[in-house]
Amino acid sequence: MIQRIQSVYLLLASVLSVVGLCLPVAYIVVGRGDTTLEASVMERVYNLWVSNASESGYSLTTWPLFVLLLAAAALTLYTIFAFRNRVVQARLCLFISFLLLGWHLVFAVFSQVLVDALAGESFQPAFGAFLPFVALLLTVLARRAIIADEKMVRAADRIR
Repeated sequence: MIQRIQSVYLLLASVLSVVGLCLPVAYIVVGRGDTTLEASVMERVYNLWVSNASESGYSLTTWPLFVLLLAAAALTLYTIFAFRNRVVQARLCLFISFLLLGWHLVFAVFSQVLVDALAGESFQPAFGAFLPFVALLLTVLARRAIIADEKMVRAADRIR
């Protein structure tokens, strides 16, 4: 049913994924000048673009992060309404978990490449980078609840 706890987990995971799409996932602090008293520019790295990247002189593409997180958010919403077929719902949760793990892998590779490319700048993950991890945990919890429901239904069918 749609009012089960796994639906709440999946709804929260979907909301966190959508919010993660809108928030910056990292900051690049670019120092301007030789002294620390001079102003430094903070560039925000989003899932789809990097702010002020053209002014810094390097070009970054972050669209794989956007695609993975958008697909995870859309599939999570679809999974909520696939409650009539719990086996498919559990498989979709597993696939969503792999998408979110892929997001973390792409983010790790992206940040490592960016750290290597940055000369004097610093790379700092932002709050938006942790939201897909929480969505991953909620998806795993939803899958466990779906499997528990399926076991309960099968046990009830055996008794009849």
